[in-house]
Amino acid sequence: MKTKSQPTVTMNRRDFLQSTAAATAAFSLLGAAPCVARGRVLGANDTIGVGFIGVGGRGSSHIATVQRLIQAGANAKIVAVCDAYRYRLNEAAKPIGAKAYMKHKELLADPSVDVVCVATPDRLHVPQALDAIRAGKDVYCEKPMGHWSQFDLSRQFYEETIKLKRVVQIGNQGNSSPAWQKVRELVQQGAIGRVQLVTVGFYRRGDWGERMPILDPEAKPGPDLDWQAFLGDAPKVPFTVDRFFSWRKYLDYAGGPCTDLFPHVFTPFVSAIGLKFPSRAVASGGIFKYTTYDREVPDTFNMCLDYPEKLSIVLPCTLANDYPPEAAIRGDEGTLTLQNPGEWNAGFDSITIVPPKGEPRVYPAGKLDPTPLHWQNFLSCVRTREKPVSDVEFGLHVQAALNMAMLSLLKEKVAKFDFAKTEILI
Repeated sequence: MKTKSQPTVTMNRRDFLQSTAAATAAFSLLGAAPCVARGRVLGANDTIGVGFIGVGGRGSSHIATVQRLIQAGANAKIVAVCDAYRYRLNEAAKPIGAKAYMKHKELLADPSVDVVCVATPDRLHVPQALDAIRAGKDVYCEKPMGHWSQFDLSRQFYEETIKLKRVVQIGNQGNSSPAWQKVRELVQQGAIGRVQLVTVGFYRRGDWGERMPILDPEAKPGPDLDWQAFLGDAPKVPFTVDRFFSWRKYLDYAGGPCTDLFPHVFTPFVSAIGLKFPSRAVASGGIFKYTTYDREVPDTFNMCLDYPEKLSIVLPCTLANDYPPEAAIRGDEGTLTLQNPGEWNAGFDSITIVPPKGEPRVYPAGKLDPTPLHWQNFLSCVRTREKPVSDVEFGLHVQAALNMAMLSLLKEKVAKFDFAKTEILI
């Protein structure tokens, strides 16, 4: 059914400054008791030193977000940046006066760095985040938490985070969205009864997400480009500018829609419903549209997950068409639908509850970029040592589902989860 859209909620500069200043004040109150980090003791008035590993598109965006929070009063300072490509490294370091490192372990050895943001290619997330927590740093780790082939390593990251008592925030910023918090409240209050089925998709027209810009067609490995650092534990293949700059095209470093796009749309539903590991995953798809270049990741991906709570999530994706159907959470006592979503993490105009009988109920929601809120939550937890809204355990639950679906597609088999051993079975 059609409903009238509610006014879109936006955040202007004044609102942003007010909200971030208020949050920063809350940080100081919450951080009254000193917290012990392996590297140094952080008191309520100590400045948090932030380092960035990976300063490409997403890493640079995080730098800008943290800069705005600092301008709004957050007691933090960007002290160091790291990248395997010197030109990109210098472009990020010079304007903010940060120390520049080509090797991430050198950044981690810097005593002025208290927390790090890992925003490198997928394959490097978990290895670098593991190095960070072992060095006594807290971590903001971009999504996906790890590569589709690294579930065992992702589980190790979770286990060591708990053992070392580090604070880890996974970059599923939808968990910080007020609109998604309202969905969570409605579901957990029983507004639609027990959830049975989630139907939602990701639809885009174009392959620009995988055909990333090549900054320098003449680039070569050497002192200004660390090819081995880029490869990490990936197969040791010869250097090409396409692999280095447009890495999202290749299965060695990425997973296409499953691990690049689904974290945006799938993750908030997992959080809203309160799900953990799926029991079974089946996937289909392939390269159906963009067949004329060296693309390895699928452009069409369809994922079906069954959970032990006796519910299913069905999530199709195509990069050939951007017309979206309405997303729905279907319960045994009603249906919850979302109207006019923008970027999925950012929210939607309204939420409608459709009961089996009677009139639908419409709740206003709104859209705003939740990334600053996600960083605020992380920095607050660095001081209080509380669990962030998208902690490493939540990240592992999401990663298991994505890895299972990706392996199901590539192996053409049903993927199952062994709950006793916390393992994926193919």
